Amino acid sequence: MESIKELRQICQTKKQPMYMQLVSTRISIYVTKLYLYTGLSADYVTIFMMLLVIAGSIIMATGSLWNILIGILLIHFTIILDNVNGEVARYNREDGLIGTFLEQVYHNLAVPLLFFSVSFGVFSATGIKSVLVFGFLASIFGMPIILKSIKDAVIDERLSEIKKGKHPKKISLKSANIQGGSSLSGSMLYYVYEKFRAVWVYPANIVHITVLAIIEILNIKRGYFPQYSLFVYYILAYGFVSAIVQSTAFIVNYRGKTIDHYYKELFGK
Repeated sequence: MESIKELRQICQTKKQPMYMQLVSTRISIYVTKLYLYTGLSADYVTIFMMLLVIAGSIIMATGSLWNILIGILLIHFTIILDNVNGEVARYNREDGLIGTFLEQVYHNLAVPLLFFSVSFGVFSATGIKSVLVFGFLASIFGMPIILKSIKDAVIDERLSEIKKGKHPKKISLKSANIQGGSSLSGSMLYYVYEKFRAVWVYPANIVHITVLAIIEILNIKRGYFPQYSLFVYYILAYGFVSAIVQSTAFIVNYRGKTIDHYYKELFGK
């Protein structure tokens, strides 16, 4: 088995979000080395990540501050495992649709479950109905639903054309541009969004809730502010801002005809 330094050179070649780059990759390589001794594929890591997200969410939904901390720490561990599955896959040179499928399932589960469970837990403890409303908004709009919808629409359209006998040309994904379509304003807003998402969306939102849970528990004895107030303000802010961001993304990408631009980059006219 290679040394940790050698494993980093082999396995950590992909650019990661800021938190993962600065923190979790420093830990994940040690977990990866231990996991490689099992001889199992990276798919099992991803499946374990999904189970942890579900288990952590159920625990958080009970509403106890300690349970919220335990639940979010379980989910927080999936950030490290998200690095581990990629590192194992690169080491074993695994390259398959199943692995990509499992990872997409994990990401599609993580944000909705995260915000639904913590919002329900805080609502159960405080009775504040607006927490449920904005928690619902955070669950829906906390994901890049506009960009996902564009990609889904392009795939559906191309499949329809293939069925009609229109065969695709060679695809060059490196040249594909989904950054705000053909408009300058769209490209600029996409650039801003990329910077913003580094401190707002996954895995940053998991880090936010982890830190808030720790502060809330430390505050139990001190009583500097009402219990759950940080969670209430955070859920309200996250739901509101996420809804605004996704609404803006819809307008920009619709007016900039991003989907047409993206399709032409992939398949031509």
